[in-house]
Amino acid sequence: MGAIISNTNVNYSLYYNLVNALAEYCAQHPSIAGVGNEELSDFDERAFPSYPIANIVIKEAVFKETTTDWEVYILIADKYKNKDNESNPTNNEQAVPFYGPDDMMDIWANTMSIMNDITAFIQKGLTGFEINENISCTNFHERFDSGLAGWEVTFTLTTHNDKNRCLFDLYPN
Repeated sequence: MGAIISNTNVNYSLYYNLVNALAEYCAQHPSIAGVGNEELSDFDERAFPSYPIANIVIKEAVFKETTTDWEVYILIADKYKNKDNESNPTNNEQAVPFYGPDDMMDIWANTMSIMNDITAFIQKGLTGFEINENISCTNFHERFDSGLAGWEVTFTLTTHNDKNRCLFDLYPN
């Protein structure tokens, strides 16, 4: 991944700051061609010029005394395609270890590797964030009508939240 400097002065308990930081980390991965931030029902309708792609969704936030816990979903997807696995044994014989009608196994292997890189970087290479629980990964295929396959990861990300006093006077005069 490229050189990303985590800014400890950024308040990652603010939604935009968190989403922008996660999108930047995903975009820095050399295999990611695009990054989105859409509900999955809308994500399926969007066409990207190239793949694999990442999509980041924050589903829930829990304010604690000095932290905020975010429920994060990151989806890494690629377009699968049919393959013909036909070969002429006299001049083009090839062994296909996982024979199938499409390149699903290759996509799952590649997108899982990308996901591992991104979550490891978030978990070990950043200040201001902490993944404090297990990271759960689920593969998908035929989930979208647009022919996407890959992995979705879910984890809880903890950010510091010093809960400064509100800047606005909430008591009417």
